[in-house]
Amino acid sequence: MNDFDIHHGDLRRLDLNLLVAFDALMQERHVSRAAARLFLGQPAMSHVLARLREALGDPLFLRSGSRMEPTARAMELAPQIRQWLEDASRFLFDATAFDPAQTQASFSLSAPDGLEALLFPGLIATLREEAPGIQLRSFLLETDQQLGALDRDEVDLLITAAPYPVRDWHHVHPVMESGFVALYSRQQMSLPDYPTLGDLSACDQLVSSHRGTAAGVVDHVFAEHGLPRRIVALSASLMATGRILANAPLISIQPELYLPLFADYPDLAHVPLAPEIHLPISLIWHRRNDAHPLHDYLRTLLIQRFASLSAESRP
Repeated sequence: MNDFDIHHGDLRRLDLNLLVAFDALMQERHVSRAAARLFLGQPAMSHVLARLREALGDPLFLRSGSRMEPTARAMELAPQIRQWLEDASRFLFDATAFDPAQTQASFSLSAPDGLEALLFPGLIATLREEAPGIQLRSFLLETDQQLGALDRDEVDLLITAAPYPVRDWHHVHPVMESGFVALYSRQQMSLPDYPTLGDLSACDQLVSSHRGTAAGVVDHVFAEHGLPRRIVALSASLMATGRILANAPLISIQPELYLPLFADYPDLAHVPLAPEIHLPISLIWHRRNDAHPLHDYLRTLLIQRFASLSAESRP
């Protein structure tokens, strides 16, 4: 999400409540009526005006009969201060103020490339229709870097299946679980309809991993059963998997929800792994963004998209 720098030291020297009083004086042009609008007595309002004059280095309002006429400096400041107060009022007190269609912002997330390939087409199409001013950015981060990037506000959201050591300030929202399938080409090899882990262990395997390693849920399951994985190739690109399998007698074990990504390869077959081998997928964000309207809007879209994926993956 967009961020900008402000001069906190300068603002700290100014009581921002004074700006509210300034606006009331601009609207009323009368100390007593401005005081009534702010539920203050006239002496208190006169004291506030004195503080305003000192803080802004200008008389601001000069008495003209029964009215207080603004100086040139006050007239210059008035529209900007009014806009700040209107923005603050909408942002802080109007829960319906967030309008996706009018929002100009960026939102960054980190997701595995397979989930990005599944989620982004529909998500970006929705954003172009509902919120064309929102720019969506995706980063492929190493697993051990993701929580740090989240905490440093370098990314706004993680979509992950990794078992992170989350802290109290992280919000974890499970979205779905996926089983696993073994993909292979019918033209290159055959497998039983319901292969055992032993059957799969005997096959040469292709692993998709941008990290160049094979450590993951499936590897742990093989290891727990005392079975090796005959990994003969690791590809950094999930999108290359279908073409590799079409040309070599290999299997590739992938999350079942990735099957739509291989629809362009009609010769590819798949067989399910044991149901206890599954992949839990979650959204993770920093709790500072729990109530952020843009963050909530994007989370809602992603949760809806995951619900659709979950429904589509059911037999």
